[in-house]
Amino acid sequence: MPAETAMRIIPSLASSVCVLIAAQSAFAQTDLERATARDAANNGRSAFDAGKYEKAIDYLSRAEQLVHSPTHLLYMARAQAKLGRLVAAHETYLKITRESLASNAPKAFVNAQTAAEQEQDTLDARLPSVTVTLQGAISAPDVTVQMDGTTLPAAMIGIPLPADPGEHVFKASGPTIASDPVTVRLAEAAKQTVALTLRSTGVAAPAGAAKTTPHGATEPAVAAATVTSPANNSLAPETTTVDSSSGHGPGLLIASLVSFGLGAASASVGTYFMLKSSSTRNESDQMYEKCVLESGGGKCMDKEVAAEVWAKDGDADHQAKIGVVGLVGGGVGIAAGITFLIVDATRNNNSARQSTPHVTPVFGFRSIDLVGTF
Repeated sequence: MPAETAMRIIPSLASSVCVLIAAQSAFAQTDLERATARDAANNGRSAFDAGKYEKAIDYLSRAEQLVHSPTHLLYMARAQAKLGRLVAAHETYLKITRESLASNAPKAFVNAQTAAEQEQDTLDARLPSVTVTLQGAISAPDVTVQMDGTTLPAAMIGIPLPADPGEHVFKASGPTIASDPVTVRLAEAAKQTVALTLRSTGVAAPAGAAKTTPHGATEPAVAAATVTSPANNSLAPETTTVDSSSGHGPGLLIASLVSFGLGAASASVGTYFMLKSSSTRNESDQMYEKCVLESGGGKCMDKEVAAEVWAKDGDADHQAKIGVVGLVGGGVGIAAGITFLIVDATRNNNSARQSTPHVTPVFGFRSIDLVGTF
């Protein structure tokens, strides 16, 4: 086939495929759905002509759900614009203008797209925008900005936001800071900026919450426990503040016990697989020796037995590797447990001795002793 003829046939085939797909999509809808969509569209246009724009949008959106048509979307965009919902109208117009119509699309579809392109330019000229900025403690964490009660994503702060004309309320808040509500009235085509000033609310940050440094870095908060003496007990100590950042407490002891437990479990697994590997290797050796005796020569002549021997040797090697890993893990866990005990003991020795009874571990060569004060 000549190349020129092929180039003429390919576009024709592509056009035929598009027509076939459109036809299959149309046949996929029932007669009832098409009839209902047509009736809903007619009611929507009648409601639009009567100035009942909410009702028109309801009818036309139902018709669009049943059967797609750019004419449905066109009248929906017009109704949205009449209601002052310019952002929604802009997006609806955009759907129409971005749709790729087939070459054999109905004339009504083509006319709707042409009208949408013209009306969208007029609508965009009316669309106002607002830019929200934060002032004050803008580095504080967990600050959210709301527009008319809806939280705005952080990416929308500091850039122009398309908005409907009318009154809008903005507010920013966080765990310990907030701004006063700011109400603005946007006129059509207006470009406005809203500045939200963050101030402390006087509420303390929750325990464990991160503190923000002037450079925006976070530091872990230090929790403090306060013990107050009874009012009628003159011998009771005065109010004392205990700083949890000193590192004392059961944390290291718990970590030590967990490490010992994990180490013991890992060592047990490693021991089991080492014993299993030895047993498997003995079975392999016995099978091989028996095969050699039965073969009457210097090696095993039975291929099936030889293959089984090789398989058992491989299993033994694999089990030995797991055993080594388990034993190494056990050693690491036990070493970590001992390290935690040593660190805990060192901190206790460096701190001021209390009169309350306490026990301190003492480590020697191949021995662990406990020294207590009672």
